Amino acid sequence: MNKETQQKISKAASRACIGKHFGISGQAVGKWIYENGVPQKRIVPLCRFLNWEVTPHEIDPEAYPNPTDGLPKQEA
Repeated sequence: MNKETQQKISKAASRACIGKHFGISGQAVGKWIYENGVPQKRIVPLCRFLNWEVTPHEIDPEAYPNPTDGLPKQEA
């Protein structure tokens, strides 16, 4: 994950807040963001929690190669 995406996540919510939502520690969230990457099964739920301020493509462009991959469908 690039530095810009890391900053977007940090601005959207604190690590402690994200951790509380997922039932893990803020330290574990820090490892997601700065070391190991967000686990695949947590990417879309994290983006949803952050109100889509960060997209799955931004977090893992390899798993979500198109900018709209993983985003909710817009209602007509």
